[in-house]
Amino acid sequence: MTNEETEKNLEAARQLIEKIKEQLGYENEKIEEFKLKMYRENDFKVSKFQAYTGPNFYLDRAALVFNIFISPIGDSVNFYKEQISKVFPKATEWETPYVIDLFCKVLLETLKMDIDLFINKYSISTDGDEYVVAIEYLDKKVAKEAVYLVSDWFYAISNDDDFDFTKQWLDLQAKFDKTLFGGPTIYSLVEAGLKRDIPVIYLFEENQFMWGYGKKQLRGRSTTFHNDGIKDTEFTMYKDMVGDFLVKCGFPTPQGTNCYTEEEILEAVRKLSFPVVVKPVAGHKGQGVTTGIESEAQAIEAFNKIVKAAQEEGVNFDGALVQQQIYGTDHRLLAVGGKFVAALERVPAYVDGDGTNTIEKLIEEENKKIIRLDNARSPLCKIKIDDNLVEFLKLQGLTLNDVPKAGERITLRRVANISAGGVSINVTDKIHPLNVKMVEDIASYFNVRCLGIDVLAQDISKPWTEGNFGIIEINAGPGVFMHLAPAYGGSIDVPGKIILSHFKRPENARIPIIAANFVSQEFANLLNAKLHEIKPSVFFSSLTRKGVYFNGEYFYNNPNHDANVENLLRHPKVDFALIAHESDDIYDFGLVHVGADLVILDEPRYSEEKTLLGQLLPGGNVVWIEGNQIYLKNNGDVLNSTTFDENNPDDKEQKLLSIIEPLLHDLINKYEFND
Repeated sequence: MTNEETEKNLEAARQLIEKIKEQLGYENEKIEEFKLKMYRENDFKVSKFQAYTGPNFYLDRAALVFNIFISPIGDSVNFYKEQISKVFPKATEWETPYVIDLFCKVLLETLKMDIDLFINKYSISTDGDEYVVAIEYLDKKVAKEAVYLVSDWFYAISNDDDFDFTKQWLDLQAKFDKTLFGGPTIYSLVEAGLKRDIPVIYLFEENQFMWGYGKKQLRGRSTTFHNDGIKDTEFTMYKDMVGDFLVKCGFPTPQGTNCYTEEEILEAVRKLSFPVVVKPVAGHKGQGVTTGIESEAQAIEAFNKIVKAAQEEGVNFDGALVQQQIYGTDHRLLAVGGKFVAALERVPAYVDGDGTNTIEKLIEEENKKIIRLDNARSPLCKIKIDDNLVEFLKLQGLTLNDVPKAGERITLRRVANISAGGVSINVTDKIHPLNVKMVEDIASYFNVRCLGIDVLAQDISKPWTEGNFGIIEINAGPGVFMHLAPAYGGSIDVPGKIILSHFKRPENARIPIIAANFVSQEFANLLNAKLHEIKPSVFFSSLTRKGVYFNGEYFYNNPNHDANVENLLRHPKVDFALIAHESDDIYDFGLVHVGADLVILDEPRYSEEKTLLGQLLPGGNVVWIEGNQIYLKNNGDVLNSTTFDENNPDDKEQKLLSIIEPLLHDLINKYEFND
């Protein structure tokens, strides 16, 4: 081959290489375009939701876990933070080095709502090219909607799309308010337990909460609990009988007559001097109460309102109670466990005139105040314009269009209930000692944990024996959040006092728990026998692969691991528990219970080791099984060890029992207190 031919071939080769390089560059460009498109389409996409009701592999408490994809070539964290700070101004101060950190922080703040819910933890891990986020939650449905809301917001920011986050957030908060946790009293009690390291479980089938485990438990809904006397609770609902009872006992209360017809109403009011009060015999929150009645016609009208309300609600009409009107300020006096704890003055909703605006405009401006956010934790409710308000203004010769003078106070309602826009004032430190004694004397007659006593008094700082002072009604299961967040006068932590009335310390809520990744039913039987040998009266429960056992007898095996754990902890006699959580149980259900005094790990998987050791209580011990060796450890130090015959399963169970036997006596008595 000549030099000329060689050169031609080399040139052809060079051209071919350039074409290949050009083609490859084109393909690479297409690949990058495709990758960018894929990233953009999938950016902030969430999937694989899993809700845990207790500690789990990802978090040491109840958590909603999900996957999220965030483009590795997306905008910087500061780009998102600039937009986020318009809604959450403190975002500029957050330590969020990556977009995923910012996302989780925003989600946490979203779940706190605008009422600073007791939600504080999240974790971040990875699953391939996706992040795995676990975040603490209260209501599963609301939490999932919050995840979608925040992911949509971030996606909109990345694509420069309009997105009204605040509006959707307010809609989400409205949904939360309708959940069980949205009720301010029950939420404040759950929060009071969690803040004091009292474990709390929601019993779905029973629609109530449980604080504590086994024989230590307290179950309830709102401020009505399982150990309240049913008859006492029911009795407080019948205002006529309660009134008669109070009169018989010598307590200050207006006498009343229960009426079922208009004729009886007329007969009752003719025996009394006006003004009078007409109220439903069975009722609460001041619903259906008409005060300041000055004529027979008004009395008939008030009676018919009660009858109509019963018909509309589809409930039996139990009568209307007619009482002499007592003048004074409305007060709620509260007893917990038979002891006085709080006094609240309640003033009917009002507005102060400015000489310019109408009453309707003044109400509108009053409702704009932060103190009247009307959410689950705001001190005051909004003042709602309804027929009762308009009617009460009419009695004063006023309408919504009237303009009050500057400084003139216009009372808007007869009743002072907070739910009707009333103003709450803490007066706990002003109540006279004789009035305190009266509250505690009344409470001693009722086997209920919480008792609300509504009184009218001109001056709560003066003793009831001096005159114008009357008990209006008594309420079992009263709302207590108003004491925690009054409009004026400072907070009284009534929810905390309720929890402390049952659990003087966190340990009072606990029973000894041995948590394991695997134990045989044979070992559970051996442990049961040994515990009864040490203390015959012990009530022992266990959960193994074979199901739930009580004192060595089979009870039930639910397909759902968390249901089995809950079943075990719910039993009101259990005072010692052995609970096995294997890897699949942990991934599918979590632990349910919080805390363990002893952890047994038999050749554990990483998920079992991490999750169970994360629940070891301070001072707790660990039993570790490797091969044919059993080690007893405390804080990483080996306290004891033994060897078992791998060919003899019975030997393993016996040796395992022998190594923990020295601990059993202390465990049995660990949470037994005289107080």
